[in-house]
Amino acid sequence: MTLATAAALAGAAPHLAHAEATILTLNDLCRGTTIRFSDADLAALPQQSFATATIWTDAVRTFSGPSLHTILKAAEAEPSRLRIYAINDYNVDFPVEKIAETTPILANRIGGESFSVRQKGPLWVIFPFDQNPEFQSEEIFALSVWQVNRIDILNN
Repeated sequence: MTLATAAALAGAAPHLAHAEATILTLNDLCRGTTIRFSDADLAALPQQSFATATIWTDAVRTFSGPSLHTILKAAEAEPSRLRIYAINDYNVDFPVEKIAETTPILANRIGGESFSVRQKGPLWVIFPFDQNPEFQSEEIFALSVWQVNRIDILNN
C-alpha cells in the first residue's frame, strides 16, 4: 500500500508521489493543492459496483470503482464547482448536486478488469443508467466522461 493510500484510508489527503503511475490528478484550485491517485490508490477506496447498459456499449456491463463522492472525501475536498477532464482535454463542468454518496462512480473496472484508453478507460464517470429514469437524460450522458485523467475543484 502506498503512503497515499494509507493516508486516504486514514482520512488524510494523500500528498506524496508514488512509484505507481498516476491515473487521476485532482487539483484543488481553492486550496492550491494537487493530489495524485494511482490505480491502486483508487482501488483501496470503498468501491461501488453495478450492472447497467449504456448508450456507448453493446450490452449490459458491470462497472465498479469508487464513487466521485468518495474520491472527493479522500481528498478532503468540498467543492461548490468542479470540472472533469478527459485525456484529450474534453471537459465538463460537473454540477455538485449530481454527486450522491454512491453515484456516479469513477469506474476503473468493467467486469472486474481494468480497461484501456481504447475501451474508454482507464477511468469513466458512470451512472447506473438502468436503475433510475433520471439517469437517462442528455445532461447525464454529457457528464459521463470517459478517459478521465483530471478533476479540478474550481473557485466560485
